[in-house]
Amino acid sequence: MSFQTWMMLQILPRQPRIRHFSQSEETPSEVFDALNEEQPLPRSSSTSDILEPFTVERVKANREDMTQKQNPLGSDNGSSNTNIPDLMDEFIAERLRSGSALNVTRRGSSPGSLEVPKDLPDILNKQGQMRPVDDPGVPSEWTSPASAGSSDLVSSDSHSDSFSAFQYDGHKFENFGLCPEGGTTTSTESDGGLGAQQSAEEQEVASLTTLHIDSETSSLNQQPLSAEVATITGSESASPIHSAVVSRSQTPSPATLSADHNEQKDLQLDEKLHHSVLQTPDDLETSDFPSECCSVMAGGTLTGWHADVATVMWRRMLGILGDVNSIMDPEIHAQVFDYLCELWQNLAKIRDNLGISTDNMTSPSPPVLIPPLRILTPWLFKATMLSDKYKQGKLHAYKLICNTMKRRQDVSPNRDFLTHFYNIMHCGLLHVDQDIVNTIIKHCSPQFFSLGLPGATMLIMDFIVAAGRVAASSFLNAPRVEAQVLLGSLVCFPNLYCELPALHPNTPDIVVSQFTEVKELIIKTVLSSAREEPSGPARCVALCSLGIWICEELVHESHHPQIKEALNVICASLKFPNKTVAHVACSMLNMLIHYVNRLQVYQPDSALKIIQILIATITHLLPSTEASSYEQDKRLVVSLLLCLLDWIMVLPLKTLLQPVHTAGSENDKMEKSVLNCIYKVLHGCVYGSQCFSNPKYFPLSLSDLASSDYDPFMHMESLKEPEPLHSPDSERSSKLQPVTEVKSHMQQGLISVAARIVITHLVNHLGHYPMSGGPAMLTSQVCENNDNPHSESPELSPDLFENPNLQFFVLNNTTLVSCIQIRAEENMPGGGLSAGLASANANVRIIVRDLSGKYSWDSAILYGPPPLCGLTEPTSHVLPLPHQEKPEDVSEMTPYTDDVCTKDGIALPIKRRLRETVPTWDTIRDDEDALDELLQYIGITSPECLQRTGVSLNIPAPQPVCVSEKQENDVINAILKQHTEERDFVEKHFSDLNMKAMEQDEPTPQKPYSAFYYCRLLLSILGMNSWDKRRSFHLLKKNEKLLRELKNLDSRQCRETHKIAVFYVAEGQEDKHSILTNTGGSQAYEDFVAGLGWEVDLTNHCGFLGGLQKNKSTGLTTPYFATSTVEVMFHVSTRMPSESDDSLTKKLRHLGNDEVHIVWSEHTRDYRRGIIPTEFGDVLIVIYPMKNFMFSIQIMKKPEVPFFGPLFDGAIVNGKILPIMVRATAINASRALKSLIPLYQNFYEERARYLQTIVQHHLDPSTFEDYAAQVFVQHPVIICHVKLAPTQRLRRPKSQQQRRWTGPI
Repeated sequence: MSFQTWMMLQILPRQPRIRHFSQSEETPSEVFDALNEEQPLPRSSSTSDILEPFTVERVKANREDMTQKQNPLGSDNGSSNTNIPDLMDEFIAERLRSGSALNVTRRGSSPGSLEVPKDLPDILNKQGQMRPVDDPGVPSEWTSPASAGSSDLVSSDSHSDSFSAFQYDGHKFENFGLCPEGGTTTSTESDGGLGAQQSAEEQEVASLTTLHIDSETSSLNQQPLSAEVATITGSESASPIHSAVVSRSQTPSPATLSADHNEQKDLQLDEKLHHSVLQTPDDLETSDFPSECCSVMAGGTLTGWHADVATVMWRRMLGILGDVNSIMDPEIHAQVFDYLCELWQNLAKIRDNLGISTDNMTSPSPPVLIPPLRILTPWLFKATMLSDKYKQGKLHAYKLICNTMKRRQDVSPNRDFLTHFYNIMHCGLLHVDQDIVNTIIKHCSPQFFSLGLPGATMLIMDFIVAAGRVAASSFLNAPRVEAQVLLGSLVCFPNLYCELPALHPNTPDIVVSQFTEVKELIIKTVLSSAREEPSGPARCVALCSLGIWICEELVHESHHPQIKEALNVICASLKFPNKTVAHVACSMLNMLIHYVNRLQVYQPDSALKIIQILIATITHLLPSTEASSYEQDKRLVVSLLLCLLDWIMVLPLKTLLQPVHTAGSENDKMEKSVLNCIYKVLHGCVYGSQCFSNPKYFPLSLSDLASSDYDPFMHMESLKEPEPLHSPDSERSSKLQPVTEVKSHMQQGLISVAARIVITHLVNHLGHYPMSGGPAMLTSQVCENNDNPHSESPELSPDLFENPNLQFFVLNNTTLVSCIQIRAEENMPGGGLSAGLASANANVRIIVRDLSGKYSWDSAILYGPPPLCGLTEPTSHVLPLPHQEKPEDVSEMTPYTDDVCTKDGIALPIKRRLRETVPTWDTIRDDEDALDELLQYIGITSPECLQRTGVSLNIPAPQPVCVSEKQENDVINAILKQHTEERDFVEKHFSDLNMKAMEQDEPTPQKPYSAFYYCRLLLSILGMNSWDKRRSFHLLKKNEKLLRELKNLDSRQCRETHKIAVFYVAEGQEDKHSILTNTGGSQAYEDFVAGLGWEVDLTNHCGFLGGLQKNKSTGLTTPYFATSTVEVMFHVSTRMPSESDDSLTKKLRHLGNDEVHIVWSEHTRDYRRGIIPTEFGDVLIVIYPMKNFMFSIQIMKKPEVPFFGPLFDGAIVNGKILPIMVRATAINASRALKSLIPLYQNFYEERARYLQTIVQHHLDPSTFEDYAAQVFVQHPVIICHVKLAPTQRLRRPKSQQQRRWTGPI
């Protein structure tokens, strides 16, 4: 819809508003014909457009009675005659025909004020007649501004026809100066050259449309304008210049404001406000423009709707209202201001659509003419000073003031305007009427402090106190969220402004004080709101504000004492009944992981304390969660488990092994380590909370952690909303699935699966991440075909099933195990896998696929050090001969002891040597007995082995009772005699060859026949081949479907993955082409991108790619961030190539398909969602750099997206914490979007489902005999050579000439 059409809709009466005249049945063309008969000069189409609803008879009557006197009009309500514009046009035409001079000038006292000449038709100066209620000046039926504001933008198609009758300052605040502005009245003088070409009639028309330019935009008059653009401008704010022309009918001029009715005498504005705000000069030179480029009303020859015509008609209709604050009826007064709000909304939409690219390929230059969004401020400022009788109108005025000033200002407000604006805001925020405070808080939030208006920080204390009043009120419909957003946007300000000058919040007078307790006041209010706020969304914002503030204080190392209290509030909120609030608290704890080192500097045991709190909270929530049928309750426990995992992974193992100090630990004899408690709570989550009934498996309770720093039972006020705050995903899930389906096996197993992934993750990665391959590598990339001597395929293929060295197993129905025998590495530096030790010629590779990923282990059987294997001489077992040389006795100096053995009263002295070393063949003397020496050594080194205390093992036992001394002596003598005879025989027959033993050759190692031998050996050592393991260890069926599912399983991510788009918008960029062609940004932008993650080379990146290619078509490098549980790939627009249309298309495809967009905008206008055309981009996180080196955050999301943090719409953060905050917010936003997907499953749930499918479809329930046959004899190959007659030879493929037998041999 073009602006001209919109303007006519504004001028023409709305359907419900009935005028007091009869409509004609004649067509508009007849009206035009009637006018053209008496109007020979070309006229603006505005005249005929306005006359459309009027009848020809009414028009003729107006012409005939032009000078007829009528009853005077009311001074308060303006003119009631609906044909004033018509009479004005007729009067202009009459004066042009008569050729007389017409002196009409504009006054700047109000919107559309017009100075009336003395000889104007009397009907325009009538006084005393009241305006009917249904007159267009005071409409009887109004459209709510909410309906006008329901759509943020008018279609960009109307930008060429939109309202552009007002000057635009492209420099915004750059030329702002706090110096008094002044000037003299600018009269309309025709340029000499142009005046000679203009007729007297054209000059008179030009004088009618002459306007003063705003004092704030006077510098724009020097800007060259094209001949096609009119220079009509509207007044937006004040100038201390008075018009010298006599005042006309009652529009809000200075004279009007000084002559209010008696009830408002005490509301007189001070002199400065009177001169600087409510009076605006509107004279503007138009003689610089040739007549052929101007409309008839501007002295030119162009007909139809133009900028100047629209301006004059719009201001004329607005000026008919007079001074709206002089309306006596409060209801009508409120209706007028309600309509002004609607009017301003339409002007704001028009402004938003100016300067927008039509083809989205080029950015147009800033518009020269813009709507005067501050033109209504004189009425608004005065309305705030009315009595309480006009409360509803005052509320509309405050609302419109806030909406006007929280926008990005095209024209910098001058010093006087800001002074009065801050004064009005100061009084309004301290007003005793809570409705006024609520209105200001609601409509100033969240962008007020992000605009950087000069001196805006003067109102900080006022806003803090006012937001505290809103939060402390019991009215649920109060702007609670807006109040928390305002407080949260200020948490980073105290560290920037250590001593802040601001208006004193205890008095409405202008008293400026230096405040140093701003931080304490803010955090006190936020802490109170986080505990007691009855609104769920507001409490979520308060928790996010606490998280941002903690990070801000940790970065600045302030060691603020209230950090402990803030952590206590967040930890206590983990078990809050409302699950959305508890989820936000959990995400705040997750964000603090990035500051764990700074947190430990602040309090060394804080990280360990948080882990213990998470353990105790899960233990507390688990019983009730298992009994709940709501998926959202289970999702909370899952989030706590994953948060616990992230905290565990950032702490060293030494810290996790520290004992837990609880309140009752003095009476507990057994100290439990933190890691022990972790596995206990995980065990309970896997097998059910009934395990906690056994004290042996109970981890921690909340009461055990009570201390001076942590109160687990802190009082938290419940929410007072009529219905529980459920996120859209839980509502959607409840609609899609009945309660009986929610209790399915998979839904009931959410917590169990999450606990098992945590256990397997800790087993595989605790103390082992990141690996030497970098953080991008979490699992093994090795497959069964790698290093396989029987396979030449580069990927998994059916040929693997024919390999005799490979077998697939299932362990515990949850883990896939592949055993493959490979060749041993030779000549490797350091000895390779065997480290230079003696080993076999083959190794065993175990590939494990479980919930947490894929892992590969190589094992080798080690025989011993190299000198002991194959290098020693064979040992001779020949008896020792007397003449053989014995090695030198190394123990000659060994002391001896004389033992006494008493037998039947006879003492037998025994000489023995004290042994402290193991007796070996080389150290034993000829007269020593090896067994005797060994027993003595054991008794000395291991006294616990002595059968009798103090008696060595080599001392003969006491004489048995049944054996006499004579019998014992006979035995001894017989033994000695036999020994002597044997010795003599050996010495006599030593040279006889029959007496010599043959030397035994050392057996040579033999290669195992089976290619699976060492795998079977390793499985046997691990106990997998035993009968006891048959129920938990099975074979897998080998088929092509198994290979496909293994490939699919390996392609699944083992971590949570996110891909996020990052855009850079430079100044003046309003189209996708200019944004996408940016190859770099400002230094602040580059620093921000560097803080999102580390740069990775896409050509060799082994982690998550997010759709990017390794062939350099999508860039060389990009930021990437990863932990052991999360991977984030950032698609940065300035990193991707944009040399050709094809590369731009590919870039747009990658960026547009991302659901979360981060936009860094240095443009002076707000970023529009439609610039990048995409069906995705459901969440936009827009960053606007501020002048004080802080950054304002704007978050745009679809209504159905659940709440996420830590950043919120309107947050203002420091540059030090900006990258981490934005990254955490983007990750949480991506999680929130995924939660909206029906039946969405996390990465570990999906992987568990795939594993379960493989086990169910491919497990081979074989008997023990079949299992042993395939494990011990893995595909033996028997080649049968059958000799056939030539005529009996069979033709068959070579592959079938070998017969393979798979049974046992």
